Amino acid sequence: MQINTGWLRDYLTEDCKESELLDAFMTVGLEIEEEHDLSHALEPIRIGFIREKQPLDEAGNYFECQVEIEKGKLITIVCATAHPVEVGWGVPVAVAGTKLPTGALISEGKFKGVRSEGMICLDGELGMIAKSDGLQVFQDEATLGESLPAVSPFQESLVEVAVLPNRPDCLGMIGIAREVAAVLDMKLKYPSERVISPAENQTESVAVEIADETLCSRYTCQVFDNVQIRTSPHWMQSRLQTAGLRPINNVVDITNFVMLEWGQPLHAFDFDSLKGNRIEVRRIRKTEKLKLLDEAEVDGTHQPLVIADAEKPIALAGIMGGWDSQTTTESKRILLEAACFDPVCIRTSSRKLRISTDSSYRFERGTDPNGMLSGAFNRAAQLLQDSELSNAKPASNVTDCYPTEREQTKFTLDSGRLSKILGAEISDDQIKECLSKLEMTHDSDLTISVPTWRVDVNNEVVLAEDVARMLRYDSIDMKPMIATTTKGRISETDNLRTSIATFLNSNGFLECRTPPLTTEKLALSFSQWQGERIQVQNPISKEMTSLRQSLVGSLVEVVERNARRGASNFRFFEIDRTFRQNQDDIDERWMIGGVLGGVVNDSAWIASEKEIDFLRAKGLVQNLLAQMSVDEITFEGDEPAHGYRGEEFAALKHGDQRIGALGRIDLNVLGMKDRARVPLYGFELDISALNRIKSPAKMFAGLARTQVIARDISIVVPIDLRYAEIEKSLENAFASAVESLEVEPRKEMESAVDLQPKLERVICIDTFVGESVGDGAMSLTIRMLFRDDTYSLTSGEAQQLMDYVVKQLHSEHGAVQR
Repeated sequence: MQINTGWLRDYLTEDCKESELLDAFMTVGLEIEEEHDLSHALEPIRIGFIREKQPLDEAGNYFECQVEIEKGKLITIVCATAHPVEVGWGVPVAVAGTKLPTGALISEGKFKGVRSEGMICLDGELGMIAKSDGLQVFQDEATLGESLPAVSPFQESLVEVAVLPNRPDCLGMIGIAREVAAVLDMKLKYPSERVISPAENQTESVAVEIADETLCSRYTCQVFDNVQIRTSPHWMQSRLQTAGLRPINNVVDITNFVMLEWGQPLHAFDFDSLKGNRIEVRRIRKTEKLKLLDEAEVDGTHQPLVIADAEKPIALAGIMGGWDSQTTTESKRILLEAACFDPVCIRTSSRKLRISTDSSYRFERGTDPNGMLSGAFNRAAQLLQDSELSNAKPASNVTDCYPTEREQTKFTLDSGRLSKILGAEISDDQIKECLSKLEMTHDSDLTISVPTWRVDVNNEVVLAEDVARMLRYDSIDMKPMIATTTKGRISETDNLRTSIATFLNSNGFLECRTPPLTTEKLALSFSQWQGERIQVQNPISKEMTSLRQSLVGSLVEVVERNARRGASNFRFFEIDRTFRQNQDDIDERWMIGGVLGGVVNDSAWIASEKEIDFLRAKGLVQNLLAQMSVDEITFEGDEPAHGYRGEEFAALKHGDQRIGALGRIDLNVLGMKDRARVPLYGFELDISALNRIKSPAKMFAGLARTQVIARDISIVVPIDLRYAEIEKSLENAFASAVESLEVEPRKEMESAVDLQPKLERVICIDTFVGESVGDGAMSLTIRMLFRDDTYSLTSGEAQQLMDYVVKQLHSEHGAVQR
């Protein structure tokens, strides 16, 4: 929020140094982001009065102006119609040789054959408002020849402060002045108050109906007649410009001025454009449309809250007025409104419609319904009736619809408790004095009544902070913290996540961080569990509307972004939570998700490039499970989740429990372009489930005394036979083969040798489908790794085992050895 310190002083009973004022900002919790002192840079700018104006071309695009910059001294300035001026206006003038605050140097020049000796300066050119086309206009001839800082409030500092989201009361000058006055031991000086008097000649009355008081807790309005639409006086224009707002006309400027002063947005309707002397606060109907002031059109798709007359919507509640009901130079009667809307409702509408305004910014954070009538509305009514501004007359009494009054929150404090929170001894009297400065009342037993404008006060800790702010933080003595320490410990789940990340990083994966919100299309894609899409009530954008149930969808979007930039190899993973809907609540689960595609290894002289396929992706997942000490996991064919291809998909199970999935990603099903141009594989594992089933830490058993034996078999099997069944049959066959193994005699051994070879690993190293193996069949090449812990097997013994395995595979599945 941009604050003019000169304007802020209007609400303080005493003056103070600029440094004290800026220090008070920091004390009350308003962080100063930028500070601009314009007075020195604006010294060379003088007030000149336009005495003559003549067109320079037939089209009237340029005018030659005679401008008096000192008594009796005229200079010629050429100006364009894009920024029209009138004879008799006093305007800021920079003569040739003047350097503007923006750094521009003014020099003489010729336009249409006429020498221009200076420039009439717009606000943006003076550095007041970036890219502003506003122009300060002075009417008082006494300002002729004066420097701009001498007659303009811009001589004060412009301070850009960051207001915390939970302090909407500081989004107005009075709210900030209240905080500053409390810290500086001053009194807050409210604008001159005057009770709104009834209309002398009540010619109109307006009925108000609020359809849902949870969305609009209060609505106040009044009709004004004899409204004179004209340019606002210079002092009001300057106030608005220092806050970054462009002056429009006196009525609009009054509503904006009061919004900046009180933090309460207001709006003025052209009363003659309204139908039925009736105002309704309701949702827009699906068949209705509303044209806004920026000429955008809103329909009933999202059903935002609107202000309507007896026939149609006339404004988007809390956000922007309607085109048909705006005040114009022809307006003679206006309806002034002030309201208090539900912050969530306004924020939802603003996000869905992608419309953000100064009004919505304040309503999204909350406004005070109790002070709305006596404060902002009363102030705006007074300014409308001011002869300098509009000279309007009330044509109706105030209509105030306030179904349920908001009560003040009360807290009973204990000085001992507050002293413990702050780490300093605080007495009851100090607490009362500090909170009284912030206009909080108290009883004798320290029961504090919090004003309704302080929406952030929800517990005693916030009040303790208020006490500390009023005492000033630097006045509280520092004390060493007394606390007991306990031995730190990293949880098993954290250890497991670290182990997973280390393994995947070492295998060339990059860790990603993606938001938990995703699109409606990807919300249920790749999910291992069936359930309804979890839609957030207040999405951050039109696309990100749902909580994700899988990490793979987010990683697919990462792949898509990288592919657009020319990447061809993809290895990404993420460890984060996913969400699924249970009957009563939402279940959050920690998952590990990964996506890989491209070549197995970069081009090198010792290896050719090979694309990652399903078997290599499966091998990676198997190695990951081994790294986590997770055994007895089977890869079983199952109905693939949306987004996977059915022919290359496997569910990972431990017994009957499903703990993950692996499959080839089908971008066509997701409606996404295949920018990667390589097969993509995704996997996802439930970390909580893995942590429960992982094996205990293994003890080092020493190096093997015998060499492992590797044997390959190539078999032809039906193409619809699941590999998991082949692997299980192979393991059972090997165990049976060991029992029937005929041990060959060893020369060095007198007694018979007891061989108990163990099958350590089974790997599918190749697959083939083609004419040579026949229709409906496929060839598999399977590698078996086995050994005996005590004795080395002979070639004959190894061959016995392999022959038995092949025979059993043929018996059970009709497998034929190639």
